[in-house]
Amino acid sequence: MRSMSVIFLIKLGMDEKLNKIIDSLKQSAKVELEYSKLTLSEKLSILLARAIIVLVLIVFASCALFLLEWGLLHWLINITSLWVAVLISLAILLIILLLLYGYRKQLVINPVTRFVTKLLLNPEE
Repeated sequence: MRSMSVIFLIKLGMDEKLNKIIDSLKQSAKVELEYSKLTLSEKLSILLARAIIVLVLIVFASCALFLLEWGLLHWLINITSLWVAVLISLAILLIILLLLYGYRKQLVINPVTRFVTKLLLNPEE
């Protein structure tokens, strides 16, 4: 009879330890999930901030290019006729667009890929 109570107490102690381990694992999973959420929100914030900065820079660069092109057009009108000036201006813009398209991998794709890879795959410092 006494041996049965000892076995029961040992079993009861193991159940308590097992419950503590399960509770500890649940708590650890909750903390890990919270950390993952915080890490994801940090990385998304960085990505969104970078996207906004790039968008603003594109808008300013477009405005600057428009004003430079407008000034070039007025300068060319003084030298040539209106249509020749417009054609020269259009040719310059087409050359710039073709250069951007030709070097799109070096100018756009590689830097974006490098940034996203570094952001998502590098461990925290």
